[in-house]
Amino acid sequence: MEDEATRPSSPPPPAASAASSVLADDDLLREILLRLAFPTTLVRASLVSTRWLGLASDPAFIRRFRARNPPRLLGFYHTARRDEQPAFVPLPQPPELAPVLRRRRRLAGFALGGADVSAVVFDCRNGRLLRAKFPPPPDELRFGVVSPLLPPARQPPDLPPNLHSQLHQVPNDARVLRPGWMLLPEEEDGGGDDLSYTLVVFIRRGRELFSRAVLVRGESDDQIRTSDPIALPKHYWPNKKMNRGLLFHGSLYMLGREHVLGLNLASMSLLLIKLPDGVEQLEHMGNLELLRDGDSGLYLAHLKGFQIHVWHRATDGSGNGGDWEMVDTMSLHQSFGQVARPDWESGDPSLGDALVSLRRVEDNAELFLTIDRVIFHIHIASRTANKVFEMTPKEDIGFEIFPFMMIWPPTFPALNYDDDDDDDQ
Repeated sequence: MEDEATRPSSPPPPAASAASSVLADDDLLREILLRLAFPTTLVRASLVSTRWLGLASDPAFIRRFRARNPPRLLGFYHTARRDEQPAFVPLPQPPELAPVLRRRRRLAGFALGGADVSAVVFDCRNGRLLRAKFPPPPDELRFGVVSPLLPPARQPPDLPPNLHSQLHQVPNDARVLRPGWMLLPEEEDGGGDDLSYTLVVFIRRGRELFSRAVLVRGESDDQIRTSDPIALPKHYWPNKKMNRGLLFHGSLYMLGREHVLGLNLASMSLLLIKLPDGVEQLEHMGNLELLRDGDSGLYLAHLKGFQIHVWHRATDGSGNGGDWEMVDTMSLHQSFGQVARPDWESGDPSLGDALVSLRRVEDNAELFLTIDRVIFHIHIASRTANKVFEMTPKEDIGFEIFPFMMIWPPTFPALNYDDDDDDDQ
């Protein structure tokens, strides 16, 4: 009888052999990882081996992953009055985001100010909030960035008070346009580190406008850079308050009345882009929002009556591009279905209709839509509309909302090629 110790091993089952063949192919493995849908799942998959980690954390793959699976909206901070501490409202999430959901208590209880210190939020991007603290006198007002998803030891430092003063020093005949400071985390490839951020102010002097910018790196900062002035069209701003900017390929874009103002942060050059014919920003109405969806250019959401028209303009890093083209129209009545009310028909409050306004959700094709005191989350591609919050009459005055997203890019373990095994799968 043949010795069992020397008997040849049986071949692996066909299914196991096929799976091994697929997982050994880098191109096929990338396509599998690309379909994991959530960055938390991608990070867990990268722990299989150094080979998987190398593929998952490759910058080119990360760009593809984000284009297919943009960062999720976790919820939003809101304030009813400037003297109130911002409150966090979480949104429902799928089970795959359980590790993030466990941090919900940290988000809800995160102290933006502190004992006897009130705080104001000015902007929110990529899991970080730009805020000001108002300590009791004689302490000075301090600006800074906080990251509620990160531990206290990894919180960025406050902006040095002297730097804030230098940014806002203007001649007597000029004024800083409010809010005038933007949280602009670097996004391409590395996404920027937790301790750096860029602040920009826009200053108007007569019919001219120029900007100042500074990059704060930990406890140090670069020199303040100033752009050349640009002549503004008549009635450029509908009011003195500028809305949030959109960061796209190293340039900041901000809406005016009939134009988009662009600032290239590398060259500090300004430009103006005319809005589509017949489209203008209405004062106090919130009828326009700039969007980005991948790397294809600028998108403009135009709320007209109870429809959202989506325009697209191909744009390079310097703001150059073609004409605006309408690429989509979303009927809010169809998206809301039976939830829609008769007074939503025109969206004109002067006619006694509901007040309807837009609010962008960071840089994805998503919006918050406010109808009277009810806030809905709108996803343009899927044509979905979900109620997420209802304000009280008290909150209706001075209410502001700051969408809070997952941090991008995901954090992977450090690669250690000394321990790599060519046979890892």
